[in-house]
Amino acid sequence: MATENRRTTRGPLGADRGPLLGALLRLAHRSLVVAVGRQLVAAGYEDLQPVHFAATQLLWDHPDGIRLTELAAHARITKQSMGELVDHLEARGYVERVEDPHDRRARLVRFTRKGWGLARRAREAALGVEMDWSSRVGADRIAALRETLRLIVATVGEKDAITKTTARVYPEGKDPSAAR
Repeated sequence: MATENRRTTRGPLGADRGPLLGALLRLAHRSLVVAVGRQLVAAGYEDLQPVHFAATQLLWDHPDGIRLTELAAHARITKQSMGELVDHLEARGYVERVEDPHDRRARLVRFTRKGWGLARRAREAALGVEMDWSSRVGADRIAALRETLRLIVATVGEKDAITKTTARVYPEGKDPSAAR
């Protein structure tokens, strides 16, 4: 009887074996990060670690800049942690802090020329990894995976996840970027 209950609550016996989807996504992501990191080091970007991708990936989509608080919320890390990442990137000339044209009291983080070079190289490396995966398992499968992940992100509400993270980072609900 106990075995029967386990089967009905966990699904078919074979479905509960091996890594779950989240673990597989994490392992694939780790493979991508390691490959991109190696290519960046080979290209001369030896002063970066994978943790810096939390900032650089987001800056690609915000060419005019983004507030530190927004970077932190999107990356799901604290403002202080993102500040340390940005400080590191700024000290090495990859990013700069500039005045927000909509609010002179605020600052935006954006790529410098050197940072855009890094971003283009990282993106090329990531696309190369995707091409490698396509050659291994088939381009149709990678295209289907991309579309499936886009649907999942759209249906689980990425914006809701960001809002919840912002609430965690700013427990009083006083997100300084909300006034924008």
